[in-house]
Order: sequence, then C-alpha cells, then structure tokens
Amino acid sequence: MFGATSVGVGAIVGGGILALAGVAFATTGPSAILAFGLNGVIAVLTALSFAEMASKFPESGGTYTFSRKVLSVESAFTVGWVVWFASIVAAVLYAIGFGSFATLLLSELYATQGSVPHWLEESWSVPAVALATTVGIGAMMTFRSSGGGAWINVAKVAVFTVLIVGGFWALTGQPASKTTQELRPFLASGWGGLVQAMGYSFIALQGFDLIAAVGGEVREPTKNIPRAMLLSLVIALLIYLPLLFVLTTVGTDESQSIRELAASDPEAVVALAARHYLGTSGYWLVLIAAVLSMFSALQANIFAASRIALAMSRDNTLPTALSRIAAGSGSPWVSVL
Repeated sequence: MFGATSVGVGAIVGGGILALAGVAFATTGPSAILAFGLNGVIAVLTALSFAEMASKFPESGGTYTFSRKVLSVESAFTVGWVVWFASIVAAVLYAIGFGSFATLLLSELYATQGSVPHWLEESWSVPAVALATTVGIGAMMTFRSSGGGAWINVAKVAVFTVLIVGGFWALTGQPASKTTQELRPFLASGWGGLVQAMGYSFIALQGFDLIAAVGGEVREPTKNIPRAMLLSLVIALLIYLPLLFVLTTVGTDESQSIRELAASDPEAVVALAARHYLGTSGYWLVLIAAVLSMFSALQANIFAASRIALAMSRDNTLPTALSRIAAGSGSPWVSVL
C-alpha cells in the first residue's frame, strides 16, 4: 500500500498547490481555503467510484480498463487514447516545471557564492534540464518495475510539514485581531468567485486515478488500491488546507492582503508568503518543495502512462510491440520509452 499511495501522493501533492494557490487567492481571497475543501469533497466522491471499479477490475490500465470491461472496445479505444495522451501532456507540464524550479534553485545557490554560470541564464537551460530529467527517469524505469518515487514523496511531505508547523508557530505570536482581519472579507468575490476558484483549482487534487492505472502491479489490489486512493487524497488535504490557512493569516503584513499579493505575483505567492513568516529559509523550503513535487509528479505520470499503453497494446488498441516486458525487472520497457 505504501508504494501505491506514493504514486497518488507523487501526482497530487505539491505541484497543484504551488501552481494554483495564487490563482485561487487572486480570484476569491481567503475563501480559497473553502474552495480547496469543497474540491476535496468532490474528489473523495470521485475516488470512491474509482475505488469500486479498481476493486472489481484490479488490473493495470485504470480508466481504459474500466471502459473496456463495462462499455465496449470502441469506447475503451477513445478513453484509452485520451487518458494516455493526458498523462503524457501532464508529464510535459511537470517536466517543464521541474526544469524551471531546478534552474532557479541552482541560480540561487550559485548567487550565494557570488556568480551564476552563464548557461543557467540561457533560454535553452529549462528545456534541457526537463529533457535530461525525463530521459533519466525513463531509463531508470526500463530497469525496474516500480516508479512511485516513495522516498522523494516522504521528503516532499516533510518539507511541507515544516512550512505548516512554522506557520502555526508564527500564528501563536500574532494577535487574534490580526488573524481575523486577514480572513476578511472571506468571500472577497462572493459565491460566484468561490465557484470560479474551485474550477481553477480542482486539478490540484487530481492524481489518485493514476493508482488505478498501475493496479495490476499492486499487491492485494482489491484492498490496497481503494485504501491508497483515499489515503493519498487525505494526505493532500491535510497538507493543502492548513498550508492555505497559514499563508492567509501570517503570509503578509499590514500593507497588503493575501489576495493582493496573489494578484501581483500568483506564481510566487507561496514562496513570498513563506518568506514573510519563516524568513529566507521559508523561501528556500518552497523552492525545494517545488523541485521535489515536480519531479515526483513527472515520475508518477510517466509511470502511469506506460501502464495505460501496456494495457492498450495487449488489446491491440496500440501496437503489440508496446507490451514487451523486460525479462529481469518485469518492466514494460517499450511502453516506458
């Protein structure tokens, strides 16, 4: 169950909150906390449906397998191509995100020593790092069957935990009047703004479905797949909701609200807010969390996409060559490539 949960945590936790918290705050203000909470309820309902299907059909392929079992081959063909390609596109997104944050982290490290290498400032550095990392992960997956990035996820969750604990520690030294002031107006754009923020941020809780995509490689799948889906969502919500709360209440000074900070720089709002209550170390922690989050999400999406392709190739809805398995590791190495 630990390995299966790590696939979900790898895909969900980190990338979404870092990329979308600013948009949610700018749209609806402090009620972004409620937007993520309501999205969590919707995601849990969806995960329960996925869990039922995965328990009934504990095979790799996820949504494709479910469509083939209960609908038709034609429907499965369409669904399979969509979810396979969607996983690849998501992997591209996270690869570019990893390249961006990794080069930024390296630039900051070199800047502390007085000089930044010229290549880090070139336009090709981000795609070069993204490509090299993607090829490296693919090569690693061709030699072993697992791919959830379990220990990277542990490190990532630990970093987010420090950000949250540090925020609540700062909150204890802040007057209650200041805390309540930062939460007003809670619905900055009314109920319409709340719904709009939910639409923007729902993707931040997607990823539990990837566990179903690798279901054929999970031990005791009828028990562990549903548990892993729900546990990965619970872990995500236990990180997202407290983090959004501390970003709102202690992430800014009296001169601006979290909504104003997010509107001025939505991509960097988490890093800027963390720097406000944890100092420079908070900024560095967010950069580290971003690098780990993008890497684990990239790994999880490549892993899931290869298993969807494997399931489709076995049904001849993709070329059968994709179903070749490495003799030693059991990895579907052609699907990975």
